[in-house]
Amino acid sequence: MEIRLAYVDPATFEIPDGMTAVGFIGAGDALAYDVDRRPHRIADGVAEPLDPAEVNAALSPAVEAGASRLWPEGWSYALAEAFGLNRRSLQRDRMAKNGLHPTVLRELGVLSCHDDAEGIGRLAHALAWYADRCSDGGHPVERLADAERGAVNALASLRQVRRGRVTRPGEDADK
Repeated sequence: MEIRLAYVDPATFEIPDGMTAVGFIGAGDALAYDVDRRPHRIADGVAEPLDPAEVNAALSPAVEAGASRLWPEGWSYALAEAFGLNRRSLQRDRMAKNGLHPTVLRELGVLSCHDDAEGIGRLAHALAWYADRCSDGGHPVERLADAERGAVNALASLRQVRRGRVTRPGEDADK
């Protein structure tokens, strides 16, 4: 079984209510999980249960492919830190046995399927780092809100500096 983690457009693929679409199986059927984390093949809006052991065995290459697009210089540490995962859960044998949470699979596919995947990976890792180390919020959502505010502040400063050529006092800016 070949799995590709990617964004599954609900306007194109009819995913049954309550299911989390994480990508595709083979040539184009969607892969989705029900609320009990059981995998299903979705074809024409119809969910066909799949063998979890078979799906989990195929997850490792799919996770590696998606994560390598986001963090081509090494993904296991960055993925674990960005998504708040235990690094051991990303080991091949553990994925083959336990899989990964459907939300992790979905968001890995969403982030990695674009042309700017490496840039998005760097941003996600930096924002998670900021949230985990610079926020005093108690809940992870609060910490991410702090990281969002930090990103807005950083962007405001970058806009100021990159607006035009930065010159020394007394220099002519038009030279």
